[in-house]
Amino acid sequence: MTDQPEPPSQAPSGPLWISLAALSVPALISWLLLRPGAPPSQRPAWWMGFALVAILLLWAAALAFLLVRRRMEIQSRLAEERDSQQRLLKAVMDAATEVALIATDARGVIQLFNTGAEQMLGMKAQDVIHRLTPEAFHLPEEAEARGRELSDALGVPIQGFAVYSALPQRGLSEVRTWTYRRADGQLLPVRLAVTALRDRHGSLFGYLGVAQNMESQQARESTLAAAAQEAHEAARLKSVFLATMSHEIRTPMNAIMAMSRYLMTTNLDEDQREITEIGWKAARNLLDMLDRVLDLSKVEAGGMALESSAFSPIVLTKDCASLWKADATGKGLAFIMALPAEVPAVLGDPLRLRQIINNLLGNALKFTAQGSITLRLRVEEEGPLLRLRWAVEDTGIGMSPAVLLRLFRPFTQADAGITRQYGGSGLGLALTHELLRLMGGSIQVESTQDKGTTFTVDVRLSRA
Repeated sequence: MTDQPEPPSQAPSGPLWISLAALSVPALISWLLLRPGAPPSQRPAWWMGFALVAILLLWAAALAFLLVRRRMEIQSRLAEERDSQQRLLKAVMDAATEVALIATDARGVIQLFNTGAEQMLGMKAQDVIHRLTPEAFHLPEEAEARGRELSDALGVPIQGFAVYSALPQRGLSEVRTWTYRRADGQLLPVRLAVTALRDRHGSLFGYLGVAQNMESQQARESTLAAAAQEAHEAARLKSVFLATMSHEIRTPMNAIMAMSRYLMTTNLDEDQREITEIGWKAARNLLDMLDRVLDLSKVEAGGMALESSAFSPIVLTKDCASLWKADATGKGLAFIMALPAEVPAVLGDPLRLRQIINNLLGNALKFTAQGSITLRLRVEEEGPLLRLRWAVEDTGIGMSPAVLLRLFRPFTQADAGITRQYGGSGLGLALTHELLRLMGGSIQVESTQDKGTTFTVDVRLSRA
């Protein structure tokens, strides 16, 4: 489809000819009255005065005619523009079928009722405009209850239409959930916003209500809430299942470890002892993974209870370091420990804190081939609480930013190659994160690939 050029617009000639005619009449009469030809002595004495007055009146009439015509043209053009704007406004309001637009005068009588209001309430505009107020489709009990609230808040009796207009009239916003009663008697929840309408001088001349149907939104919210509850229940059942299965597997695994430990005390040759030690270490690793699965499932199921007993943070830190120092030295790593001179005893769960620190030290040892591992403890006083910050630093393989984003997810490691090379289940950090969350603490990590990693554990505990 090609665009065709519009014909050049031509100025209307009618008004121009009328204006020329209106000016030519007094000009012609002026020429006739003052035309040369008759000697001035043959004209009466009053002739010149009469001619001048007549000419002035004619010109005044012509100018008045032109001014009146010009004013009529301006008024006609303004009326056309006003009609066009009103048609546009009506088209916009009728197109807004998803919301009800209801305007009233200052007394509350409805003056505007758009198509959306017709569809929402099942009423026709001609049956409502200039006849009803919004009270016709509001529930009386809701209006009475709201009126009592506003009366108490404003200190004046509020009833009738003032229930909806009291706040907008005072320059305050009023957005509230109401219940509409449709023409067929069906109840409909809506979200209604009421605004005062004022002219350019600030005088109030009406109110505008914009109502949105909340029925579909409430249905969606109910569906989402039910889905969330179902997902939560499924996660809880999964955690309960994992906890039960881990417990059932843990019992025979303890027996296997006990038998392996007993076998190592008997007279075994070198090959038998090596095989038995491999079996014992494998059972110990599997039992450690089962313990973590059991703990993580307890946390997710809400069954993990923390203890509260007095302990020394320095003693706890030294105990953790003593478990890993020999292994670090055996790998040729420097094991550095930085502790404050003195730390008061605190109340907390030393078993879980020891589990957290040991997990971080174990990871540092696993992923560090050369360099050092450093364990630091910093203490800050915060009123009645002590802020304890353990930091585990290593010079190991480090992590990329992409790995850091998913670091604390269960069963997650850097990649398959890391898992094959270093082993592990990916549960330790997830469990550490959840345990610290239960304690009201946190864990932060800073890492640079191929340079090392620093984990910082931050908890606040009461003095013992």
